Amino acid sequence: MLPKIIATLYPLITWLILVFAFKFLRIRHLTHRKLLIPDVYILFLIYGLHLFSEQLTAVNILPYYFLIISVLALILLLLDLFYYKAFSYKRFFKLFWRITFVITLALYVAMIVMIYLR
Repeated sequence: MLPKIIATLYPLITWLILVFAFKFLRIRHLTHRKLLIPDVYILFLIYGLHLFSEQLTAVNILPYYFLIISVLALILLLLDLFYYKAFSYKRFFKLFWRITFVITLALYVAMIVMIYLR
């Protein structure tokens, strides 16, 4: 039961740690571009997906996650080329990273639901 609770509270705990780090340690100003909390938070969510899906479920979700992200990158690339007739790295990576955050968060919530329904 304890691993389920830890897996459930992991996103909240990492979010609070990142808010503290960004507010008091001024991590945001380390680069020329302003880093946002979701930009760093996604890495912790991917690690949590790997760690908890491997321990608490019979299926490792990470290969499916990378497949979804790869298909997303191809779709965004094709839409960018057809819509704008040009490719901009900045626009592509910003949109890709934001959508990846939403997909990762949704997949993590789905994993937690799957853990409790099992």
